Amino acid sequence: MKSLAKHIILAIIALTALSSCTHNNGDIGYWFGLWHLDSIEIDGEPDTAYDGNVYFMFQGKVFNLRWVAHATHDYYDSFAQWQASDDGSSITISFLDDHFLPRLPEPAPDVYLSTVTHLNVLSLDAYHMKLSTTHPTTGATVTYHLTIVK
Repeated sequence: MKSLAKHIILAIIALTALSSCTHNNGDIGYWFGLWHLDSIEIDGEPDTAYDGNVYFMFQGKVFNLRWVAHATHDYYDSFAQWQASDDGSSITISFLDDHFLPRLPEPAPDVYLSTVTHLNVLSLDAYHMKLSTTHPTTGATVTYHLTIVK
């Protein structure tokens, strides 16, 4: 029964994603598209455990975290809702539950997101994005460097 409820919720989110383009004629500015997570820094130091196989996607109010398995090139998606602050200086990403990464056949990287994550927008243009947050358990500053793919 619990699995059925999750599938229904995911279907609702997918339908929301398909209809979300009508908001502001589909224009969400620079956010829209597929962003490659190039690197992660923790307190200014590179996170050497990160493999470079995660993507952030924004469309309407839907956020998609995509993890690509290096060995098989399979990909796994996890959906959330996101919202920018009125002044554009921060965003909040809210996953459906504690399982913001889907169950995977091989270990997924820790990208330091929690069920609800508040991110500061350090920079954003048509090609690059830089976000930061506080690590959910250590309190360290986590910085994300992203480049638009399409």
